[in-house]
Amino acid sequence: MRRPTTRRLNSGDYHLIDVIGFGSLNLDEFWEAPPELLDKYELVPGSEYVRDHAWFSIFYGELKASADQKTLSPGGSAANAVAALSKMGFRTGFIGSAGKHDFGLLRLTDLGQPEDLRIKLINRASGRCLAMIRSGDESRDRILVVLPNANDMAGADSTISGVDCKWLHLTSFVSEEPLRNQLNLITASPKNIRVSFDPGIVYCSKGLTTLLPILKKAEILFITEDELQLLIGAFDEFTAVGTLREFGIKIVVVKKGAQGISVYADKKIDVPVTIPIEIVDRTGAGDVAAAGFLAGALLDMSIRDCGRFAVLAASQSIHGYGREAYPDKAFLERFVSSV
Repeated sequence: MRRPTTRRLNSGDYHLIDVIGFGSLNLDEFWEAPPELLDKYELVPGSEYVRDHAWFSIFYGELKASADQKTLSPGGSAANAVAALSKMGFRTGFIGSAGKHDFGLLRLTDLGQPEDLRIKLINRASGRCLAMIRSGDESRDRILVVLPNANDMAGADSTISGVDCKWLHLTSFVSEEPLRNQLNLITASPKNIRVSFDPGIVYCSKGLTTLLPILKKAEILFITEDELQLLIGAFDEFTAVGTLREFGIKIVVVKKGAQGISVYADKKIDVPVTIPIEIVDRTGAGDVAAAGFLAGALLDMSIRDCGRFAVLAASQSIHGYGREAYPDKAFLERFVSSV
């Protein structure tokens, strides 16, 4: 990758959309919850769960009665990554589905201009995610509980036809239909569209065979250590990454939370984290790391600098709840001028 130039920060010079995201659109509720409530429901920090309406109806009442709600913010892995890229000045778009009656809370303008959004509005509530932190937990590690709702219809009808962009960024859904729509889009998309993929624990649990069509198209894969082990079944990170690169994936970015990231390309590059003075909430930091890495790729940065910016962007994001502290264009420009 070449050294970036500041001229390329003005993505309006280019007709193509820089990045289109295709993933869940959620309303994230941020709570500080008493340990006894989380222990009662066996909810473990650092984990993600999918629950149905019956479970939510019982748990939510207890949560409201005993926990402290901090804020409500738009969320979803691909949506967070795209929102970060848009805030950094790139032209972005999105494919997804939301409820007609509460879609305004999702702040779709965070994701791009209306003409670049392919979001299906339906008569169903938008996706919901409870992002909970144990009261008194200094690590601020979160627990995610997801109710998919309208996300089950993402990519339906004509929303995936004629997509044209530099990068297509795919993340997970709970239900099978949106995954089939992603697979259809991958099969039909032009060869010049570059693909990045962040499967998350939900998709990794589906197994290698199910995800193979996307993995064979992906140029960059973002994955955690636990997801890597679940997907490949190998405890050795180097071996698991080697298996993935045999499918043609050029870059595997292993996200390691507070330890930073490891980037595997022609060689392994470890990028540590500089811990911020204040950690408000870690939710979405991995999504912002993916956005930072893609920003570097769009600006032709070296792989090492892509990794460095990914870690810096993620560290910036945890200074606030939701998207409050996401890096902006000035943050990106300062980094570009330093490399």
